[in-house]
Amino acid sequence: LARQAEAATQAAIRWSSSKPATEHPYLTTKGVQSHGLRIDRQSLLIPLRDSKGTLQSLQTIGPDGDKRFLPGGRVKGCYHSIGKPAGRLVIAEGYATAATVHEDTGHAVAVAFNSGNLLHVAQALRAKYPEAVLVLAADDDWQTPGNPGRTAATEAARAVSGLLAVPDFTGLQRGPKDTDFNDLRRLALAVEVCP
Repeated sequence: LARQAEAATQAAIRWSSSKPATEHPYLTTKGVQSHGLRIDRQSLLIPLRDSKGTLQSLQTIGPDGDKRFLPGGRVKGCYHSIGKPAGRLVIAEGYATAATVHEDTGHAVAVAFNSGNLLHVAQALRAKYPEAVLVLAADDDWQTPGNPGRTAATEAARAVSGLLAVPDFTGLQRGPKDTDFNDLRRLALAVEVCP
């Protein structure tokens, strides 16, 4: 717990000394906007907050897309919120996926940061919003044994009586790393551009 407290202090210092992110190579590559992100040197900063809204840690994303958490920082049950919940709340693994879902649907989305945290975030949000319809936006890790993204999202949806949304790549030139709703939008837009 001491390491978590130390990481939370470091996160607060770094967050307060950074500036709001308006553009970054990662956002450009993924075709999404900055929703409450900040920038520090060359890195995007994404806050990890608990269900009370307390900053616990940060995820940094470098210009090359390299993602890291603050050493020792708490991840379990923490998330980054995009939008205001209004009846329906979507939970996604990564920032780009969550931003895509929010931009395309207008629904509030929580970034869980990885498949192992989907259940913890779903349970935290179910406790905070008992009446909300929770939707787990799965990563379909179709080339990974056991499909961890889809498996974890399915388990989380069951645990909180939520719904499961899985990207459907039917009719698109799907590559081995195309797994999430951001990849789906990118491929669908490519089809529209060159019919």
